[in-house]
Amino acid sequence: MKKYILKTLVLMFTANISFAQTATDFTADDCSGVSHHLFDELDAGNVIVLCWVMPCGPCATGGGHAQDAVQSFATSHPGQVRYYMADDFANSTCSYLDGWAASYQLVPDATFSDASIDMNDYGGPGMPKVVVIGPDYQVYYNGNNNQITKNGVIDGINQALSASVSISENTIEDVIISSHTSSNSIHVSYTLSNPVSFQIFNTLGEVVKRVSSDNLSSTTINIQDLSNGIYILQMKSGDKIDSYSFVK
Repeated sequence: MKKYILKTLVLMFTANISFAQTATDFTADDCSGVSHHLFDELDAGNVIVLCWVMPCGPCATGGGHAQDAVQSFATSHPGQVRYYMADDFANSTCSYLDGWAASYQLVPDATFSDASIDMNDYGGPGMPKVVVIGPDYQVYYNGNNNQITKNGVIDGINQALSASVSISENTIEDVIISSHTSSNSIHVSYTLSNPVSFQIFNTLGEVVKRVSSDNLSSTTINIQDLSNGIYILQMKSGDKIDSYSFVK
């Protein structure tokens, strides 16, 4: 049996599986006159899904995929995953952009028509364009045109959230992960006052297993059905959340 205390390795691990790209900061007023400073919002632990549109009919499809992906986190991460929409070259008025979005039942958390939010910072144009930015300023998804999918955006958000818990101050302490030599289970030891839930992510950011436990000191998780490789184990108990990597 090998024991691992891997909390300090998670940030490095998530960086290895993400897109090797850092977001570009901006400060801009949205179409409601509210000022947004991107890095401040990321520092608060938020994940930003940013979608550029022309606006045009085909853009509504990709924008809808991004919106559906964000909404799928509304219950599990309320207010933490935010959907922003920007005019591609900032040459549409806010009233036109908001009217276009409403006509396709797109309801972003904020709309922008500001040239400082430049899609060329993320590999150039292609309508629509969607990027997912994590609290560590890294880009976890970058899609253009008809390549944008709901599941692709969801995977990017999951990776970004895994990075966010690694830099959170409200984390779970004194966790020991023991991997049995058979590689069929992992044993997690901890001291908690609330039940704990686990999610296991693969290197694509996909959730491959979910487990809940009322045991306040340890849980054994069967991983026999997982392929050999590197995984992230995310733990959540009350308002505490943290992630650890392990190898099967």
